[in-house]
Amino acid sequence: MGGCSTETVSGDYYAAHKKVTGWAVGLGTAAAILTYMELASMAPIALSGGVATLLVLAVIGAFVAGAALGFFIGFAANWFDRLHEQNPKTITVAGCIVCAGKNRGIQPFNDNDWTFHVADPLRLVSPSIAGLDENEILTRGAPGSGMERAFRIKDPGTGLLAFHCEISSHVGNWGAVGGAVGAVLGAIAGGILGAMACAAISVATLGLGLALCALLIAWGIALGAIIGGFAGAAIGSAIGHGLDAMSDFDERGEAVTEGCQMFLTGRWVTDSSHQHNEIHDVTSATIIECGLNCGDVGSNSQGLKYAAAVGVARHPAGVDP
Repeated sequence: MGGCSTETVSGDYYAAHKKVTGWAVGLGTAAAILTYMELASMAPIALSGGVATLLVLAVIGAFVAGAALGFFIGFAANWFDRLHEQNPKTITVAGCIVCAGKNRGIQPFNDNDWTFHVADPLRLVSPSIAGLDENEILTRGAPGSGMERAFRIKDPGTGLLAFHCEISSHVGNWGAVGGAVGAVLGAIAGGILGAMACAAISVATLGLGLALCALLIAWGIALGAIIGGFAGAAIGSAIGHGLDAMSDFDERGEAVTEGCQMFLTGRWVTDSSHQHNEIHDVTSATIIECGLNCGDVGSNSQGLKYAAAVGVARHPAGVDP
């Protein structure tokens, strides 16, 4: 079962990609400039065609190394700074579940979370606060998110406007940390191996030797960061999968069922990575009625009437909850 992807009605769904790209390009550019300056500050080198080519490749390798480190470190930094809590922190909504699934995989590609879409219109069951209504739940930007208003999303499978909800897997956190740690350790190991290879190679001239050493070290760091980053993410993801298996993670996720009218309670946040509001994590799920066509529920709001009745402890007409 796949996870529930989202399609933005407006806004920038790829805001996180741009942030991480900024980290990669920024650190890559800084590494390339520093490498060039360091090589230029050394004793003058006879820039024959071969030496010049090696130096250019060394600077390119430094850019790749910095970009790899920037990607994995930036990914982890954004991962832990993407969800911004609203006030009130916890809400309960009622609505029809139009999509329910598990985003299976490993970081940095998939976080393995259980994801759900509640079709709009939905009902805010609690808390009851003046000015807090369904529109505010869907569009108010949280403090620290950098957004005054969040953007709306729709469910790609049905085309219905929706409210996104998730239950977090341990894979996300462990994979993000593992990727950053692995990239740093891999870069260090790659640099050491590059230096050892440099020392082991006998060269004829000083200029060729310096250029070759710079090339080996730069690309050693680059390859080490890339391999270490993905290896660390995979190891972290494996740890996360293990922790999920020892918890009630899947049991909780499977409790939310597509085609059911449900209460969902949890932490109300703005996800700055995708610029929409959501419940993350869902801490409580209660079934009201199942076997529904969510499009019909949204058009006549009958299911929401049932939800309102249950919310005030009155037994609804129709199918028993």
